[in-house]
Amino acid sequence: MRVVYLDVLFVLNFAMDYCILRCASALSGRPAAVWRLSLAAGFGALYAGGCVVFPPLSVLPVRIASGAVMAGTAFSIRHMRLLVRQTLLVLLVAFVFGGVAVALEQLSGTPLMQNGVLVVQVSRRVLAASALLAYGLSCFVFRNQAKDNRPCGESVCICCEKQQVQVFLLVDSGNTLRDPMTGKPVLLLTRDAAMRILPEQQRFIAQSLKQDNAAELVQQAQQHGVRGWRLLAFHSVGGGGLLPCFRPRAVVRADGSAYDCMVAVSVADIGSGEFDGLIGP
Repeated sequence: MRVVYLDVLFVLNFAMDYCILRCASALSGRPAAVWRLSLAAGFGALYAGGCVVFPPLSVLPVRIASGAVMAGTAFSIRHMRLLVRQTLLVLLVAFVFGGVAVALEQLSGTPLMQNGVLVVQVSRRVLAASALLAYGLSCFVFRNQAKDNRPCGESVCICCEKQQVQVFLLVDSGNTLRDPMTGKPVLLLTRDAAMRILPEQQRFIAQSLKQDNAAELVQQAQQHGVRGWRLLAFHSVGGGGLLPCFRPRAVVRADGSAYDCMVAVSVADIGSGEFDGLIGP
């Protein structure tokens, strides 16, 4: 009878799940914060423990659902099409990693897995070597996917009053918006993203925004004592107009550096719903 140590099982599967998610992040061109990857890998490790304790959890539908939870957690996905695509990529990368584990079993003659879960302790050197091999194989197998998707976006954290929300922005060389009063660059957010960021008393601006009522909404905000909003003129291929614009408390890029900018809200759909807005290169 095999004895499974749950602490060993958790550490092993956390490490492998983290590597899988990091690989999926690199291949999809969708960066993710370390804490999000760690949270998703922690869920994956707990699920692995559940599969050993309660084997019915390892059936395919539950395994796919757990992959979707991991993908949604790691990459903060709110759109179904993107969630399906990112989940499939995570599962495909996990399949490659699982193949490497099976190869190790054949070479060592020692069963390493049970119900698709790593259960036998291996040295850190072997674990690192297998993860590196699986990462290389994944990059080779999905090289066209990586070439098409990378680079495409940037994750930033926007702080507005007590709200701190991470958004994923499309890097757009055509976004040359600047605030005429300060000369600062301007991030462009979708209405959905703005609704998540703005305090409750200011969300009506994003919720009610249309193509031609930005001036009216900014005036209403000022009448209700909401300060910090003003109008920003823009020109694009499709025409021009006005956007409601505000200055956030802080914007922090993925590398931890501060980005001194303004934030405008747009009614346009950006990147077929896969992005929360636009940022300059």
